[in-house]
Amino acid sequence: MLDGSQDAELPTLPELLASSSKDTPSPPLLTSPEAASYISRLTTLSLEQLETEPTELSSSSAQLTNALTTLCYTSYPTFLSLHATTSTLSSSIDALSSSLSSLLSALPDLESSARSFAQDSRSLLASRRKAALVLEHHDKLHDVLSIPLLLETSVRNHNYADALLLAQHASTLASRFPSNPLVQSVKADCDARIHSMLAQLLRVLHEQAKLPALFRAVGFLRKMDVLSEQELALAFLSGRSSYLDGSLRAVEVEKKGLDSEGSVEREREIHARYLKRYVDAWREGVHDVVTQYTTIFLDRSQDADSTFTTLLVLLTTFTTLRVRQLLDLLQETLPLVADPSLLSSLLTQLTYCATSFARVGMDFRAALGPLFVQAVRVGVTREFGDATDSWSSVLELDDPSKARPRPASSTRKKPSRTFLPSSVAAAPPLPTPAQLSAIASSAPNTPPSLLASYPPLALYTNALLSTLNGLRLLAPASLLGDLLAALDAALARGATDLLAYARSVVLSDRTNGATTASADEAKREEDIVRAVGTVYAKVFVPFVRRALAEGVYGVKILGGESDVEVSEELRRTLAEVQEWLDNSPE
Repeated sequence: MLDGSQDAELPTLPELLASSSKDTPSPPLLTSPEAASYISRLTTLSLEQLETEPTELSSSSAQLTNALTTLCYTSYPTFLSLHATTSTLSSSIDALSSSLSSLLSALPDLESSARSFAQDSRSLLASRRKAALVLEHHDKLHDVLSIPLLLETSVRNHNYADALLLAQHASTLASRFPSNPLVQSVKADCDARIHSMLAQLLRVLHEQAKLPALFRAVGFLRKMDVLSEQELALAFLSGRSSYLDGSLRAVEVEKKGLDSEGSVEREREIHARYLKRYVDAWREGVHDVVTQYTTIFLDRSQDADSTFTTLLVLLTTFTTLRVRQLLDLLQETLPLVADPSLLSSLLTQLTYCATSFARVGMDFRAALGPLFVQAVRVGVTREFGDATDSWSSVLELDDPSKARPRPASSTRKKPSRTFLPSSVAAAPPLPTPAQLSAIASSAPNTPPSLLASYPPLALYTNALLSTLNGLRLLAPASLLGDLLAALDAALARGATDLLAYARSVVLSDRTNGATTASADEAKREEDIVRAVGTVYAKVFVPFVRRALAEGVYGVKILGGESDVEVSEELRRTLAEVQEWLDNSPE
């Protein structure tokens, strides 16, 4: 144990070498890897080798010194250059160190400046990036921005198919880029032009157009999907109705000349011509609308029951309003025509019109009858009244309903000059029983020749016969009673005027006979008035009533009396005339 402890305490060879001499290298050098390797080698040498080791080391040292000396002598330029380079390198490294120090001190300011520059140039860089992006996609942007202009050009040139494609493309872009203001602006411009296209298509429905153009316009309106089928049908009917109203207003030019003074016949012809033109325009316009609507809407929607029913109701409403409009116009204008010959022509035209519309469910022939019956009633009654007014004017009565005697006979024509030609003034013709029997059995449309002897009665007869001849063309069977009543009223008024005239003549002659005429002349004038009254009551009235009842309507007259009773007014008036005749002095 003691020997092991003593061995552990023995110093190592490097320690011995370090303590043996002052010239011995320091311990760190002795412990370097090279020294450690040499010392380990020494431990492996034998004693003789250790003894010769210093000599070998001295010899090696001398050799090295000699070689180093030779090297220095032969390579001194290199060493000088190396020394100069080393000095320069040292000064350069010092300068670099100072420069690096300055750089390091300037780096914070440079960094802050760089950050500030980057911050300031960020918006400019963004603008440049946008400009570069715009330049890169210039063609695409140009195409997008050209959409509104192209759409407007298409609408202006009526190229609606391309316009709808462009609008659809703009809508697709707007849905893909909902937050892009440029795309949304393009979409808004396209919507404005599509709205003008909608107005243009709706305007087509208000203009003159045939079925293909209307079908095309409605087809594009359907593609635009802005109106439902019912709304589109209503817009179609509204547009065509507006155009039809314009066409009917254009017919009113036929009324030109009504404001100026003209004959009654001229006014009737103007009203008749206006109605004919109006009916033609109405028939063509309404028929076109019905056929166009049926082709465009009804033929297309037969599969959808609810839609088809609604569309059919719209068409029915339109046709009902139009027929009502026509009937209202007829009700207002037909009485102004009055002439049965003109009314007959109008009735024929309207009958053909109603028959043609019967194929599309618009047969309104049943509504025409009452209108024409009323027009004939008003017209014939007016003609009877006008003829009676002319008769009353011959009698020189200011107001036929209020006959007043003239104050002086000098202001009135004598009955011989009023009622008779000069050839028969001395002996006025009177009907015999045989003549009355012959008149009752003669043709109802042949006036008795006796009436020709009294020109005013002949004119009165011709006026009434002209009215009856016109009535033959359009004589409603239901009007026989009304027309007989109107004729009886006119005849009664004529008889009343004649009776008032006769009484005024007798009164005037009796009042002024002593100073104005001889008794024989007064008697002759009174006889002429009685003759006129006799012919009026026994020849004129029966003939005219028979001409209406039998000549126009074929109602036979038996025994001189009509199957239709004489009105109470006419019966009473004729009784007054007969009483006056019976009470007259012989």
